[in-house]
Amino acid sequence: MNTYDPRKARTVCLIGHAGDGKTTLADSLLWAAGVLSRRGSVDDGSSFMNYLPEERTRRHSVSTAICSFDWQDHTIHLLDAPGDPNFAGELDGAIAASEGAILVLSAQDDLKLDTERAFEQARVAGKTVVAVLNKMDLERADAAQRRAQLEETLGVRAALLQLPIFAGDGGFSSVSSEGAVYCGYVDLLADELVEFASDGSGGATQGPIPDSLAEASASARTAMIEAIVEADDRMLEKYLELGELSREELELTLAKGVRSGSLLPIVTTAAAVNIGVSPLLPLCVGLFRAPFEAAPWPAERGTESIEIEADDQAPVSAYVFKSVADRYAGMLSLCRVVSGTMRTDSVLQNARTGTKERISKMLALVGDATADVKIAGPGAIVAIPKLKDTRTGDSLCGEARVVTLRGPEMRKGMISFAVGAKEPSEEDRVFEALHRLDEEDPSLHLGRDARTGEFLLTGLGQLHIEVTLEKLRRLFKVEALLRPPKVPYQETLRGRAEHVEGKLKKQSGGRGQYAVCYLSVEPGPRGSGVEFLDEIVGGAIPRNYIPAVERGVREACERGIIAGYEVTDIRVHCIDGKFHSVDSSEMAFKTAGSLGLRAAFQQAQALLLEPLMKLCVTVPDAFVGEVMGNLNARRGRVLSVAAEGHHEVIEAEVPMSELLTYASDLTSMTGGQGACSMEFSKYEEVPKEIQEKLVAEFAAEHEGA
Repeated sequence: MNTYDPRKARTVCLIGHAGDGKTTLADSLLWAAGVLSRRGSVDDGSSFMNYLPEERTRRHSVSTAICSFDWQDHTIHLLDAPGDPNFAGELDGAIAASEGAILVLSAQDDLKLDTERAFEQARVAGKTVVAVLNKMDLERADAAQRRAQLEETLGVRAALLQLPIFAGDGGFSSVSSEGAVYCGYVDLLADELVEFASDGSGGATQGPIPDSLAEASASARTAMIEAIVEADDRMLEKYLELGELSREELELTLAKGVRSGSLLPIVTTAAAVNIGVSPLLPLCVGLFRAPFEAAPWPAERGTESIEIEADDQAPVSAYVFKSVADRYAGMLSLCRVVSGTMRTDSVLQNARTGTKERISKMLALVGDATADVKIAGPGAIVAIPKLKDTRTGDSLCGEARVVTLRGPEMRKGMISFAVGAKEPSEEDRVFEALHRLDEEDPSLHLGRDARTGEFLLTGLGQLHIEVTLEKLRRLFKVEALLRPPKVPYQETLRGRAEHVEGKLKKQSGGRGQYAVCYLSVEPGPRGSGVEFLDEIVGGAIPRNYIPAVERGVREACERGIIAGYEVTDIRVHCIDGKFHSVDSSEMAFKTAGSLGLRAAFQQAQALLLEPLMKLCVTVPDAFVGEVMGNLNARRGRVLSVAAEGHHEVIEAEVPMSELLTYASDLTSMTGGQGACSMEFSKYEEVPKEIQEKLVAEFAAEHEGA
């Protein structure tokens, strides 16, 4: 791959719901293209594209796999993106890096939420989309029903390009029946029968359509043509006038409709038994755009919004859509070349940092193997090792034109765990390694919660976090422990307390400690924090000791009074006091301030506040009742329910303490068909019984301390 023609390049990603066969289809495509000498299997752990140990153990993808290969006179970059929402950040990068997307869905199952979302994401990004109905060899596979669902749910005109056929004792049938086996299809564009070998070799024979299929194929072909010609008014008129179009006219009109986004073509496969796979290669070449035919890449130069054309003679620009951490080799930056021609031994500039990065080596990825590349033009996917200061989402540019290429918005994590080292002696190594994985995956976040003091590892779901810890063990040979994070409750007041004494008096020979302050406390507005008001007159407390009283009050607020949580939203008035010319000191008044606040809290009806999260849940209609009942059980308040296609979007306010495992619970509740997002909403008073429990737990922990 040391010569590169961007006019003969195609960059394609496989997208869709987890378990619908994307990786099996990818393996079969690579076998059909001659890249593999044998087809691997996801089920037995021999898949070429699922090569990570975490993937082979779980039997599904957790990372985007990439294979760049030559087929006939074209270069194809194939990206297999995970379908599990725990790894949606991988999907974002794969779609951004591609010109076209193959939407893989199961022919035997109703349309799933993740399938819909992947399609919408590809369409919003302006990508050409082709649908593949996989698993046609399984029971209840129904191409016609899936086509109707795609049209109804996705709101797009869909054209079934193939009529599936089944072989049984009675010959060929277009309807699966007991004892019938999926064996091929009627190619409705070519108007011929295509029958695949039953030995999994991928071999196929073409022939005339038998009489038993004539009526069904004629009807299906008419429906296909009517869907295709709606993309072109001139062709529609010609078809209505003549009642027929040539194959060349149909193919040109099909490509026009697909590339404009007005038409979704559908083909059928059974990738596990290698039926219908090989025709996808010419289909990708014919329907997907070459890089120079695609829409320009949006970018910014300073404050100016610009567009970058895929011109191999222009200054170099490349988008880093994925990073891969390696224990020894450092970070591997996966780049999509947008413009210009990248060469080894060149120097590019990181638009974010201004750092000059030397491109000492470029690699084409072939699964978990690599091949050296000397040049890479628009549309190419290359991996660059050992860049100094480059991470996912960065832009690498030639000095002649430094621009920031726009990428997908980085996902926000939905589930957090407190994290620490299994062995205290390995704490530094654990956090250094987690930081490396954080840099690799923008949807992962490692940070310290200032309110609780815990280090939190935040991801898109529990599986996302678990896989991160497995990579930590495999790559860096260290282990981390997870525990539920502390909920950042807050303490405040409901009532007032007037003229409360805070007094320190100690005498044990020699100089003593003496300080008295009188405080009045009251609730403040929500979000106001702690306000300290100096109202001392007449020198009751010397001016140089008043800041010490304030420090004592604020430190007591940080430690908490009734349950160990930060105190907020109060006003503290320092109104009077007493001192001794010899025994008073800053330390004494600091202690008196703390004691005074604690005494005031006993009189002023202390209460706890809990954080509420705004939760948005999207589920199929069938799960709405169960989900809403579950939210009520979690003390949630449903704010709205709105229809979105075949799904309902439920918005609710729910206490954070009830949502620590919600993403995982929702997956279990809906069989993986639900999705959720959440963000902080506000603080609200904790119910009395929960406050009593938290206060009692705090008292028990500190008894005798």
